[in-house]
Amino acid sequence: MDVLKLLELNPVDVKGHLAVWNGIENPLETFFDGRFEQWQQAQTKRNFGRNYIVSLIKLPGVCQWLFVGVYLSKGISSSSSDGKCHYYDTELTNIGESLIGRLVVHFKRTGRNSYPTGETLSGRATIHSILPEPMAFQDFSDFKHVCLSRSELEMLYRHQYPSWKTALSSVSGVYLISDRLTGKQYVGSAYGAGGFWNRWSAYANGHHGGNKLLRLLFNEAGEGGFSQFQYSILEVCDIDLSKESVIEIENRWKRKLLSKEFGWNDN
Repeated sequence: MDVLKLLELNPVDVKGHLAVWNGIENPLETFFDGRFEQWQQAQTKRNFGRNYIVSLIKLPGVCQWLFVGVYLSKGISSSSSDGKCHYYDTELTNIGESLIGRLVVHFKRTGRNSYPTGETLSGRATIHSILPEPMAFQDFSDFKHVCLSRSELEMLYRHQYPSWKTALSSVSGVYLISDRLTGKQYVGSAYGAGGFWNRWSAYANGHHGGNKLLRLLFNEAGEGGFSQFQYSILEVCDIDLSKESVIEIENRWKRKLLSKEFGWNDN
């Protein structure tokens, strides 16, 4: 069974949207926050020339996409003065609404085409799985794939997602904060009870410890200065490893990444 048959859509009426990170924002994050339709409406080209848009968001893993709705395309409502951005008037339909956030699709994208026709989707977009509940925050998979935006970090702690809390509480190690606006990096370490989960809770609540440079950024720009921060894990250690040993590993990463010379580390 292919996806369009499941949704009872005629392929000639459909344009697919394979939504991926655009260099600024992750569409999965906008879906969790309820902003996906607005995000999708802004297009650099006239991509939605058919009646319906089947919207799929890239998930980690090979060729896996999350179904997030069938939208009625009412055409372009406005365009930017330079013609480089078009704003579509769309409406979320009730087609497949019980599957929104639950249907995981297998589809192998050819090249960089993010807007396949319904004919291309038909027969190639197959059902990978159907989740028992709509995905609200992607379950924890592994430490090497941890890469959270600031808003994702705040959402993670606001809702206390169990798989993430369990995983991040079970290990200590070294992490990286990257400023996606300036490229500056901060290397830090988590050790002791609660591991990464306990250490990152302070960041989620707007605090950045005793670091002078980050305090200066906060004094100048407030919490907005951290809005483009990204949080990832460099190295995982046993939760029982001593503080001194974890800090030694942290210092090694500081030397490798030159985060004291060119980043946010002040010692």
